[in-house]
Amino acid sequence: MITRRARSRYRVAVEVSHVSGWRAWNSVATAFEQRLAAQASPAVHEPRIESETRRGSDVVRVRIAMTVSAADPGQAAVIAWDVFKVAVGEDAAMWDLDAASAEIRPEGKAPASALSVRR
Repeated sequence: MITRRARSRYRVAVEVSHVSGWRAWNSVATAFEQRLAAQASPAVHEPRIESETRRGSDVVRVRIAMTVSAADPGQAAVIAWDVFKVAVGEDAAMWDLDAASAEIRPEGKAPASALSVRR
């Protein structure tokens, strides 16, 4: 008999800086959010932009949130990162990918039990 580990649901938030400034971000934000939302599936629930924070004149810190069904927090992080990369498309040069971070926590748990990951 083959047994499989049940898939849990994790709340994942990915934060990445868009490095072209507020005006440039505003011109691409709608298309980015549409590409993000288009990836909703049974494994990825409600991918969306949660917040945008201006950091000086040239940087906008974007927080993307979603719920991911995965076997463990590591797999949830990989799935969320893939969702982000597909939404970025060919605009990867406009993102500070090396400074990206993620927060992963079981759905319904307080943030105190979160796992944080820096790329």
